[in-house]
Amino acid sequence: MIRGYVEQPSPRAGDVAVLRVATDAPQFRVEVHRYGAQTSLCSRSGWLEGRDAPLHLPFQDWGRPNTGLRGEALPPWAGYELPIGEDWTSGVHVAHLVEGDGHGHDRTDPDRSTPDAREAAALFVVRSREPTAPILVKIPLLTYHAYNLAGGEPYDPGTTSGQWCFYNVPRAREVPIPFPPGVGLHRPGGGTGATPYDVFNTDPFDPTPRQAYVHFNARFDAWLERAGYTCEWATDVDLHREGVDLLAPHRMMVSVGHDEYYSDAMRAGLEQYLDGGGNVAWFSGNTCWWRVVFDGDVTFTRLHFWHEPDRPGDPENSLVGVSFRNGGERDRDDFPIPVGYRVQNAGHWVYAGTGLADGDTFGAGAEEYLLGYECDGAAFDRADLDAGRAVEPTGEDGTPKDFTILAVGDCRPSGWGFGNAAATMGVFSRGGAGTVFTASTTDWARVLTDEAPASPILDRITRNVLDRLSAG
Repeated sequence: MIRGYVEQPSPRAGDVAVLRVATDAPQFRVEVHRYGAQTSLCSRSGWLEGRDAPLHLPFQDWGRPNTGLRGEALPPWAGYELPIGEDWTSGVHVAHLVEGDGHGHDRTDPDRSTPDAREAAALFVVRSREPTAPILVKIPLLTYHAYNLAGGEPYDPGTTSGQWCFYNVPRAREVPIPFPPGVGLHRPGGGTGATPYDVFNTDPFDPTPRQAYVHFNARFDAWLERAGYTCEWATDVDLHREGVDLLAPHRMMVSVGHDEYYSDAMRAGLEQYLDGGGNVAWFSGNTCWWRVVFDGDVTFTRLHFWHEPDRPGDPENSLVGVSFRNGGERDRDDFPIPVGYRVQNAGHWVYAGTGLADGDTFGAGAEEYLLGYECDGAAFDRADLDAGRAVEPTGEDGTPKDFTILAVGDCRPSGWGFGNAAATMGVFSRGGAGTVFTASTTDWARVLTDEAPASPILDRITRNVLDRLSAG
């Protein structure tokens, strides 16, 4: 057994990161691969001495000495230098951990062809030393850790053992000591290398875990590079720590998949960026749903939904344009009737070259189901939708009045959804400065990149958005 994590989630090219590893093998070595349009080997270490250590508690820094639930000592996970080459290209990298037999021979053979792994892998993002790319892709590291069980079994109150995340936090009486509500970044499983909590909630179109890099983000990253876009990568932790300074060198920021957790600093940075003329494209759903606070650099805590009353007038709609409140969630394959988008405002630049007309639908094929896992929407008068008329935002949920609804995906006939129960793809300009586009669904990347059936419409829309917003 071998597990690990990189203490710095996003070192710059030329840095030396720290890889923390626990293993019962006498030795191990490290192979670092970059994942994009192709998988490339970046470095291979020599043999390193293996040292074992127990799993720590979810809120702890596993690279430090800690104390367990019964007062037992939890020694820190051993640290090893991980040099980042000066010539390494920005992007998502995975350190694959290969166990040795103590005599210089491999005793495990991890699958290097994919970033998907339940152990023996540690994900990190390499950032450029001097960022210049027009597009910054933000990896949702907080979402990965919010669902992360860090390589352990789910917590069992009967045995007072196991791991928890935000979705199986035990009650206070079920844990023998007081514990804080946060979860940490310094533990295995931030995107790969552990099993997410909701792995039971399988996607009928893709069996890989949704709350891992491989499911949404790896698909989109590979598509970006194949399509020839010049991008650099960072994480939402970088956005929290650096705010608008992270975004300023770039013309647009792109978010993909399941981008659920935002701190005040993340929102402030994005709002300042947009007010200064920067652009954002959300190819994501359930976006900016939870407000979080950082307890120092290592742990973060969920507070409440962004639209809840202690921040009146500042719901997620004012940043994203839409909200999960008027969209919904479809688990597993509980509702098999496909849901896609019905077009309106077909003359908009987002639709250029698609050949779509008002009233046409896209993404509603049985193998597409574009509004698949989670989707977001704006409040509108459903009487217009039911009558087949174009809909406009009412603004009652905080959606900007200049938000142009470009497509509506009605989830009610399929039997699911919240509020209006309809996703709304759209675009708006924040204060006449930066432009915001939202696809309003987690599954955009899946349908965009599925080979069968391929989606030329999503391909064209995605290129239109990226081409226009990355041009400044």
